[in-house]
Amino acid sequence: MMNNQKKSLFTFLFVGTTLAAPLMAQDLPTALKDIEAERYPKAEQTLTQLVSSSPNAENQFYLGYLYLRSGQLDKAKAAFDKGAAADGKNQLNNVGLAGVALAKKDRATAKSLIDNAVNQTKSKNQDVLIRAGEMYTLSDQANDPAEALRLLQIADEKDKKNENAEIEMLMGDAYFLKNDGGNAITKYENALTVDPKLAEANYKIGRLYLRGKNYTKAQDYFKQAIQTDAEFAPTYRAYADALANSRAYKSAAQNYEMYIQKSGTKDPELLLDVARYKFLAQDYQGAISYLDQLKGKINNPIIDRMYGWAYSALGKNNESVESLNRFISTAPQKVMADDYKYLGRAYGQLGTPEGDSMSVVNLEKAAPMDTTENLYREIGEKFYKTKKYDKAADYYAKTIANDKKPQNNDYLWLGLSNYQYAPRIGRDSTAAPMDTAQIRQLKEQYYLRADSAFAQMAQKIEADGKKYPLAYYYRAGANYYAYPNDKEKAASLATPLYLKFIEQAAAPDSSDKTDYKRYLITSYKALAGFSLMKKDDTKAKEYFDKVLELDPNDESVKKALEGPKAAPAPAAPKPGPKAPAKKKVASK
Repeated sequence: MMNNQKKSLFTFLFVGTTLAAPLMAQDLPTALKDIEAERYPKAEQTLTQLVSSSPNAENQFYLGYLYLRSGQLDKAKAAFDKGAAADGKNQLNNVGLAGVALAKKDRATAKSLIDNAVNQTKSKNQDVLIRAGEMYTLSDQANDPAEALRLLQIADEKDKKNENAEIEMLMGDAYFLKNDGGNAITKYENALTVDPKLAEANYKIGRLYLRGKNYTKAQDYFKQAIQTDAEFAPTYRAYADALANSRAYKSAAQNYEMYIQKSGTKDPELLLDVARYKFLAQDYQGAISYLDQLKGKINNPIIDRMYGWAYSALGKNNESVESLNRFISTAPQKVMADDYKYLGRAYGQLGTPEGDSMSVVNLEKAAPMDTTENLYREIGEKFYKTKKYDKAADYYAKTIANDKKPQNNDYLWLGLSNYQYAPRIGRDSTAAPMDTAQIRQLKEQYYLRADSAFAQMAQKIEADGKKYPLAYYYRAGANYYAYPNDKEKAASLATPLYLKFIEQAAAPDSSDKTDYKRYLITSYKALAGFSLMKKDDTKAKEYFDKVLELDPNDESVKKALEGPKAAPAPAAPKPGPKAPAKKKVASK
């Protein structure tokens, strides 16, 4: 029998009404079956009517038992008190009061009540023994599995024909609490021998495997339980947990919804769990529909978190910003990386300067805490798209420093960010003034950083037996522009890199669909220019001819070939390469 200490929000539709007809004795077994299946609203209706029709000690006990199992302790105590007053010799209600005491962690009172009940019945009343043993298993925090087993063993000795599956089930529960999975499974299997249609036994064996993180085995037993009794609600909730731990979030959400449907529960905490699984399954609108059901019923700041996450994923960014800011301000001790992450993404979609600024602020807060995504990469991407290349370079450097296995693209965008920023140095009117030497030195620094990033990228790709020709193309440009006052040094550094690019571009990988024509033209022109610097007209003509093979109408080359004129300086290599691998930047 499962313990459920969560608060219930059951409503009484027929409080104060009179029954049209008395309930029959068979309604009590039906109500008990509903309790086991966690169909608490249905069981409550039956037992409330039963007590109204016949308010004897036994009926009062089972009404109190329902309330105890559903976590409504005050109602449970009131029912047990009425039962004890109705018949002082019936010890079941004193056992029930012991269960209430245990739920409130009052072990001394509970033990006194149970010991007295057992003594008063001289250890001969099997029902008292069974329920007393059960009370010691109901609470996760205040239990005594050893005492439960002692009492249940006495009850079992009275089961001469071995026909009571409930005793075996409760013994299994006691062993479960003792973390003795082997004996627990044996007891549950014994119960199945008595009653092969007992879905609860397969469910509880599955629960043992779930606790042991054997999710596949757990799911097998949950499936068996559902095949045996599709109306036994707890199976669906446990099955959902097993599926979620296997990352089958969509199926997990579906099974949790089945639990809600089969049990009839309106417990806000359980509805919140469904919303969580819906979110994990990327059913964001479904998550919101469940959250909407909780309005005015639960004061839990986590709801604002869930709204914020779901709204962010749905593109309802104003609503997301509002919900997440409210959550962060009201429950700062519960804030985690995802809260700042989703808030940052929502701010970034507002399309305002303030939103862009707050996006980075929040993603920066999330980045050191996030263990699933490298958010520095996302920040770098934001700055690159807005042409704030210096900041993009900083964040791509952080991306690489904070990743055990940086992506090839990280080096690509680090290189491009440095490469793009270098020619802008000295043009920013808001920056601190620099003299010509300082500007030249800083440009050289950024170009060489670009060269280093592209070199590391090429090394990583080639270590995997692949090629990325543009890495050498950009390295050549970076080295050339790093030394504007030393043309010979620039040419000597750039030449082998342009040649390496040409070599790889002439025979790219079969999966490489990049059109290298414009890059080849720039490379041949640069090499021709370097040849003319060395007064090697023959070599220069050879490179110019290569250009004309690619573009017969290139006017600058035609003019260069008309006479011994200086070749056009190599054009600055412009970014726009094809990424070597799919970018793994989260979009949620």
